[in-house]
Amino acid sequence: MSSETSEVITSTEAGTEVIYHFLATSEELKRSGGQLTRWVGDHDILLYEHEGGLKAISNICRHFGGPVGYLKAKDGIFTCQWHNWQYSCKDGSCLTHPGLGLRPYAVKVTGGKIYVNLLS
Repeated sequence: MSSETSEVITSTEAGTEVIYHFLATSEELKRSGGQLTRWVGDHDILLYEHEGGLKAISNICRHFGGPVGYLKAKDGIFTCQWHNWQYSCKDGSCLTHPGLGLRPYAVKVTGGKIYVNLLS
């Protein structure tokens, strides 16, 4: 499954051109209660609001591939409903099995659109 859109923006960061892929609009995130998941290419991404900012992490549990963002975060923790592995909303680190955190994605917001860097 992959996103229908291929909209990208570029940014120069530390002298290198970085490509950001469209993920969602700010309005879509707001309507979803501050948490949503989307496929961009081969990446299943969990986008959410946390402590006044936007975060994006892999939506695939490191244990058995379950959807981490299927349920809303509670008390700053995502819990995979398949086997109850828990991940911190702060940075995607695994709280039940340290060292097995979720991949983070850099986020950029431009003109009400939210983009992610798939290589970050």
